[in-house]
Amino acid sequence: MSSILVTGADKGLGLELVRTYCADGADVIACALAPDTADELRAIGARVLKMDVTRPEDIMSVSRALDGQPLDLLINNAGITGYGSFGDLDYEIFERAVVTNLFGSLRVSEALLANIEAGQKKTIATVTSGLASIADRSYTGALPYRASKAALNMGLRCMAEDLADKGVKVLSLHPGHIKTDMGGPYATVDTADSAAGLKQVIEAAPYCGELKFLDWEGRELPW
Repeated sequence: MSSILVTGADKGLGLELVRTYCADGADVIACALAPDTADELRAIGARVLKMDVTRPEDIMSVSRALDGQPLDLLINNAGITGYGSFGDLDYEIFERAVVTNLFGSLRVSEALLANIEAGQKKTIATVTSGLASIADRSYTGALPYRASKAALNMGLRCMAEDLADKGVKVLSLHPGHIKTDMGGPYATVDTADSAAGLKQVIEAAPYCGELKFLDWEGRELPW
């Protein structure tokens, strides 16, 4: 049985990823902002722990709770959006996006690295965004969100290189424009389809010290 931890698991894509892996028989640890009200996560068979990825003390609490427990897969899913264009930026919004999307994923990965190294599959998969692509100019706006996710992609590239000799597989994944609160009214991808696709991509991706930027259908995206 695989052991998996998912951050940002109380709604949207995180909840669907937990549902998908629990249905496959995995031992899933779901990290939620409010575990006391996470009845749906428990109902589908997940173990629920409290974690706000912007709070280092929450991350270390989870690390202590899992001391010595192997993890096959860490899915860094927790994230927030952030709107604004140059010339009209709210830097408090920008800072929250960076602290959540970039620092949160890196802190969780560092705190749980020993657990990942002790696992069999040794995989860190992080949900980024196609909007992080610097080469793709088809979308404008949401500068705080896009910049924080682009910085995360660079962090993941460095992580992949630094962990190559430890046998840890690092993945940067775009879930598609999914139908969640964050995705908004024009989203085109069902959350269940995205979760199922991401699971397939995670399982099929070969170990490689050089990170690749993949979408939920396994297509490689431009940096």
